[in-house]
Amino acid sequence: MTFHPLEKMHQLYDGYCKSFSISGKKLLLIQNEGRTYLITNRCPHMDAPLDFATFDGEKLRCPVHGIEFDLPSGKAMGSLAGCINGLENHTITYEGNQLGILI
Repeated sequence: MTFHPLEKMHQLYDGYCKSFSISGKKLLLIQNEGRTYLITNRCPHMDAPLDFATFDGEKLRCPVHGIEFDLPSGKAMGSLAGCINGLENHTITYEGNQLGILI
């Protein structure tokens, strides 16, 4: 596996949200309330990109249909929770002052 750097750690701040494409994977790096998440950049409902998602605490809201997801678990919330898959989380790897993904 190869380390693919995404961002230097000092560049992160609450509200950070940036998309990346690494080895054909569309990823979204998010920092919210002091926690960093790396997810596949698509809503599992209808594959909409999440670049312009909004946040409320640990909840991410899809900008297209408003479906909310719990960021730590990736699970859908609300009335559609049992009908759709959750967000696909990826493990963040740290190397020096950068964070990235191993692929």
